[in-house]
Amino acid sequence: MQLTVASDDPTAAELLQGIASLCAARGAQWHPELRLEVVAGAMRLLAPAHSSGPLISMPTELLVPITGAQWDDTSEALRLRQPPPDATAVQVDLLELQAQLYNATAKLPWWTSRHPARLVEGSAAVAAALAPLKPGQLNQQSQSAVAGFLATRSFRWRADPTQEQGQPVLLPLIDCLNHHHHGAPYRIGEGAMRIRVAQAGGQECFAHYGHRRDGLDLVLHYGHCDHSTPFAHSAPLDLRVEGVGRIQVEQQVRRQPAHPQDPPRVTLEADGLKLSHLCCHLHHPERVQVLLRLALQGSLRRRGHSPAEADHLAERGLQAIGEANVRLLRQLVAAVGASDHPGASALAEAAQRQASIVAAVLRA
Repeated sequence: MQLTVASDDPTAAELLQGIASLCAARGAQWHPELRLEVVAGAMRLLAPAHSSGPLISMPTELLVPITGAQWDDTSEALRLRQPPPDATAVQVDLLELQAQLYNATAKLPWWTSRHPARLVEGSAAVAAALAPLKPGQLNQQSQSAVAGFLATRSFRWRADPTQEQGQPVLLPLIDCLNHHHHGAPYRIGEGAMRIRVAQAGGQECFAHYGHRRDGLDLVLHYGHCDHSTPFAHSAPLDLRVEGVGRIQVEQQVRRQPAHPQDPPRVTLEADGLKLSHLCCHLHHPERVQVLLRLALQGSLRRRGHSPAEADHLAERGLQAIGEANVRLLRQLVAAVGASDHPGASALAEAAQRQASIVAAVLRA
């Protein structure tokens, strides 16, 4: 199958045509009017507006393993010293082509010098402002530039169902799909990764990178502010609210919740309540509002307050959670604003959007 590539860089266009030809020869298929566009290093996939049905079907033998690969220790370009020991010949060819494509589009230098997470690593003030919102963020950074960069381009897949966890693989062509909250999920079955057409009112096709990351998580991992994600996770909190008592929101961990909109586990305690996590959804504010109000009312009535008093104080508690989150996010924006790092604007924009979601849902 032919793939139309429009690029401002002839080298990138040639590499993408090489990847497409190799994949097509091994059974990959894609939408007959699929187009790949490269502008200033940014890649995206396009199809006629209002398209539907399958977008790409990529045989799993073309998903490229990267575990065990050895790279030169440099932040300027990806240079493969040794391919993964279990990679097939075609996977090695694809890995080399992908590395050359990333070099042609300057992906590693951008990750090294312009990614917002590099600002967090290099600024004690920004790191301190981020820590209450996303504890452990700095501990998640990789040991090398290449490993850190590839973590943003790979998908974890369990080729063997008996494996405890998936191994990272690169996704030829599918890698060019940008994230959108209404993008298509990745699906693997019957020997292929299949992804359907998912658009957002235009020609660009999108994937959904995962359910748990809110806007702040996305900018810290992928480097771009995403305006499509409608939810925001609460920071871990331990508040003392006058008349209400103690409100705790525990730190969210990756294994829980399974979905960002899963209701939190509520524990009533002698002096207040504890929530396992909290997520504010801009389009469904009633979910968290009703849950929080009922939990707070239950805690307050248990401590002797009348229904009317409990209802009034519950509203105060709800607002206190929102105000605490907004205050932390504004502190992050202020810390970021003092920096001239190239990634500062994206991080500040994501934090501001996060604050606007929390404020709208919790009336902070």
